[in-house]
Amino acid sequence: MVPYVGLKQEFDKRKEELLAAFVNVGENASYILREEVRLFEDSIAKLLGVHHVIGVNSGTDALFLALKALNIGHGDEVITVAHTFVATISAIMHSGATPILVDIADDFNMSIELLKQAISPATRAIIPVHMNGHCCDMRSILTIAEEHGLLVIEDAAQSMGAQIDEIYAGNFGVINAFSLHPMKNLHCYGDGGFITTNDSNLANSLLRLRNHGQSESRELLEFGFNSRLDNLQAALLNINFKYFQQDTTRRREIALRYHLGLSNCAALKLPRPPQNDGYFDVYSSYPIRCVSRDDLRAHLLKKGIECFVHWEKPLHTNTMICPEGQALPMTESVSREVLSLPIHPFLSNEQCDYVIAAVREFF
Repeated sequence: MVPYVGLKQEFDKRKEELLAAFVNVGENASYILREEVRLFEDSIAKLLGVHHVIGVNSGTDALFLALKALNIGHGDEVITVAHTFVATISAIMHSGATPILVDIADDFNMSIELLKQAISPATRAIIPVHMNGHCCDMRSILTIAEEHGLLVIEDAAQSMGAQIDEIYAGNFGVINAFSLHPMKNLHCYGDGGFITTNDSNLANSLLRLRNHGQSESRELLEFGFNSRLDNLQAALLNINFKYFQQDTTRRREIALRYHLGLSNCAALKLPRPPQNDGYFDVYSSYPIRCVSRDDLRAHLLKKGIECFVHWEKPLHTNTMICPEGQALPMTESVSREVLSLPIHPFLSNEQCDYVIAAVREFF
């Protein structure tokens, strides 16, 4: 079996360090917002080059608290995409704002031209979603946002470590949201997330919002939420963070190996390979496109290769989201054709070559 993710292999290799971190938290009874959380936040801030990192309990809450801190709510519109996990849209709905969905471009990220067309007098913010470890065209998005006086919130759940011109995702928006779900490149062992910002006032607001609206001295300043990053998860994250850069390097090696092995398959559309064009991709997924996707997936499963589909049912086809319906042709096409191949730091070259051979055999 070639697993889609390498969580079991990762735990096996890092077991002693992870268990030691667990024991240290237990022996010191360090459970809520202790040194491990501060160390994690400081480590992320240093890597990304941001002023403030706020650990929270999920990527979903990272988005929701970002919207709350910016006072986005009833009467406001927030432009985002349907090709994303439902949390992006549900965070907007829970804030009281209205999500305005636009189609994606070939890179699975927000279409710049359609973004321009979607802006209305009610638009308050844009949430670009960096899909599959590849950043959106943030230069264009920031230019548009500045022209119209709009806020930008990056949904960087899938793109920890991705860069544009050596600037990390998490620096472009006024507030930015990350997930630490086990499927992410940097992850904990349950739910977790964090928020980045370079605005001290917003950082202080977010620190309160994640902890019931309390100040550091426990004075109640507003009604907030219970959305703290668990200290035990932070301790485990600090172990995985030590390996993050080498894990990213390995993902990029696998992406290049897939590209070299599959680039002459005319029936496939592949992700862009690692290249020096200003974009540094981290390959949280390796999504190929194929019109016979379902047959290819069945073929690979018979070969013992686990794959994943992001996502078979486009979000805008849910009546809860678009009760009157909406046409997003590229999103719909991608949902019919996309298939993500196994990619994780513990995938061997032999396994990678086996996947390549199995895909080529299908054609």
